Amino acid sequence: MNPMDQIMEGEIAHLEQIVRMLTVADRVDIKYWERRIEALKARATAPTHLERLEQIAIRITRLRDGLNPDAGG
Repeated sequence: MNPMDQIMEGEIAHLEQIVRMLTVADRVDIKYWERRIEALKARATAPTHLERLEQIAIRITRLRDGLNPDAGG
């Protein structure tokens, strides 16, 4: 894995941890997290990184919409 992929891996892992802790009841700036995800997507080159970022984006969208981010469908 090249150094940029290692950095991206760390960024995504951190974001996954943070987003897993968020709930609908939390007062967070959803737009900040949406911008953060989009910035990482713009830099990501590995398909697995893009897939993980998309999953994070889905969770954030569910939070923004007042839904349980862990619920499927």
